[in-house]
Amino acid sequence: MFLRIIFSCFFISLCISCEFLVKIKENTFSSKELDTVIDYTKVDVLPTFPICDSIMDVTQKNRCFINNLYVHFSQELLKHTFDVPGSINETVTVKLKIDANGKANLVAIESSPEVKMTIPLLDSIIAESVGMLPILFPALKRGIPVATIYELPIVIKLK
Repeated sequence: MFLRIIFSCFFISLCISCEFLVKIKENTFSSKELDTVIDYTKVDVLPTFPICDSIMDVTQKNRCFINNLYVHFSQELLKHTFDVPGSINETVTVKLKIDANGKANLVAIESSPEVKMTIPLLDSIIAESVGMLPILFPALKRGIPVATIYELPIVIKLK
């Protein structure tokens, strides 16, 4: 009889082990968390000119893009001569939108009233040169082409 009681206690303790007492969590994830937070102010891949596309380093690719923008605008502005009384040392901000197809569009030109009065054709020259930009590779966010807006400061120094 004593043996039966010991055997039944042993059998019951085997059946009710620690694993049966642990509460199982539902919907448990591994150590990787889902990336659901999206920063809409930044892109994964910046827009580029076709000649900059082969550059792998992100910083150098961005520098190539900015340098080519400046070269394009400076070449277009140097084609024109401006007669200005006195001298001008102003910064004009050009806002460009590069859409998801890689087409650059002029959003706005911000300049001082002095620049607008002394060089009235500047806005039309800049707008024309934006229209002459080649089709670019658009910016990418999670592999999807997205539109981006760039502010390009152009320093105007005339003597």
